[in-house]
Amino acid sequence: MSWLRPGALSLSDHSIAYCEAGPQISRSVVVCIHGAGGNRDSWIPLMRNLAGQGVSSLALELPGHGESGVAQISDIKEYSRIVLEFLNTKKLKSVCLAGHSMGGAVVLESVMTHSDLLRGVILIGSGAKLRVKDSILKGVKSDLVKTVDEIISYAFSPAADPSLIRESTRSLLRCNMDTLHHDFVACDRFDVLSELESISAPVLILCGEDDLLTPPKYSQFMSEKIPNAKLTIIPQSGHMVMLEQPGVVGDLISQFMKDL
Repeated sequence: MSWLRPGALSLSDHSIAYCEAGPQISRSVVVCIHGAGGNRDSWIPLMRNLAGQGVSSLALELPGHGESGVAQISDIKEYSRIVLEFLNTKKLKSVCLAGHSMGGAVVLESVMTHSDLLRGVILIGSGAKLRVKDSILKGVKSDLVKTVDEIISYAFSPAADPSLIRESTRSLLRCNMDTLHHDFVACDRFDVLSELESISAPVLILCGEDDLLTPPKYSQFMSEKIPNAKLTIIPQSGHMVMLEQPGVVGDLISQFMKDL
């Protein structure tokens, strides 16, 4: 993929892998944060769409994920600290931070503590509280394959391309078992329901109509509590909405960026 530019950045405690797409000199950039057990691959179809619309984007891999350095982190605040250090080290300005699922929790934590660094935020298939089923928390360590199958069964719309489902299953199985477990612990502990009204930045909230992992009611709640939020529920898509509907999501993000 010649249009995709890979990179790596050394932070104080971690080595972070990332990829970039779109114009190298841009007025603004969308920085994407993946979900639990994820990596940059979940963003690539969307990044291709954004690049076609002249929007710069970057997808980083949190420590312990993809090609980033090994780490075991079970705290959303720590992930947020790392993301903010990445932005500062890379000298990214006028950033719009986008997060999917657990990545959305990282984005919420970041905008509530350092809104001055962010031009806007995008929450995709996420929530202000992310409780995880006991069968998933325990199953990751007792039977990874069965648990991944359970997660994937909730993750896609019935209308999703089967090839997307197969590749997402393979991708999740590539994640280190302990890393995946720590991610789910971090999600299960996350709760900022009472803090949403403090967010002053513009917020775009996107959710798949068929999302069973973070149902639309999670996004609706956030849109009601965050003062400057706009919500779109996307038909024929599930939790992995940016993979299932990259064109629709790309158009919505592009327009959001223009309106900032």
